[in-house]
Amino acid sequence: MSLRAKAAVVGFFELPTLRNYPGRTTNSLLAEAIRGAIADAGLTRDDVDGLITRGSDVTPVELAEYMGIPVSFNTGITQHGSSGAHSLALAASAIESGLANTVICAFGGTRDPNIGGLAPGQVRGTPPATKSTEFEQPFGMAPGANTGYGLMKRRHMFEYGTTQEQFAKMAVNQRFNALKNPNAVFRDQPITVDDVLNSRWVNEPLHLLESVMPCGGAAACIVTSAERARSLPHPAVYILGAGAGATSHDTIWQAERITTTPVVISARKALEMSGYSAKDMEFAEFYD
Repeated sequence: MSLRAKAAVVGFFELPTLRNYPGRTTNSLLAEAIRGAIADAGLTRDDVDGLITRGSDVTPVELAEYMGIPVSFNTGITQHGSSGAHSLALAASAIESGLANTVICAFGGTRDPNIGGLAPGQVRGTPPATKSTEFEQPFGMAPGANTGYGLMKRRHMFEYGTTQEQFAKMAVNQRFNALKNPNAVFRDQPITVDDVLNSRWVNEPLHLLESVMPCGGAAACIVTSAERARSLPHPAVYILGAGAGATSHDTIWQAERITTTPVVISARKALEMSGYSAKDMEFAEFYD
């Protein structure tokens, strides 16, 4: 079965990214983003019958009740950094199979530790005991993503001769691309390669200015059938191809090659479904 042009994104809304949203719960942030996305699509909440959110951050059933939106398709996913893109493929699949007609994809979270957010230094997965707390962290793999990314960076430098300056340039370029985004937390705050290289180590060889900053916020989009999309006010963004969920391991040290990403598999599937090749692409956005 192909999902090519069977569904489309017809509405979107994003809250500004902040270091913290004091006094705001995750449900309240998601509700605001969902309300904005529904309005942007020219729909009402009665038009929506599906909901997808990140299951590790919020209970999707609870969010549907909180919003007062009865849905026929409701699920939570946990695909780490690919959760947002994965939700679009899942929404298109639900629409094509008849499980739903119009689906909300919503992700976000608060950083207020008093109402469900993570406190500074606190990480997911501790407690209770997990394979990470039992077999990784006592032997050097610290909580959080940066330790693992440090391993990947060091291995990439060893295998391909990648330099610190080349990695720093990626961080500089990404910051540059966000400078005029009104929702960016570092709007109008450029950095240089030297700034990155002179920032402190987070986990050698990873610098502070090439690491993800914990932050709060939320975003949502509306996915509906191609047929319905044609009757809505904004030009639709049709989903032409998707590949999702490609993986063989959870922990980095279980990967056969830590410099090979599962996108090798999912991107190939997405391109094949779309009928295009990588050479046809004029714009690409990659997880950093």
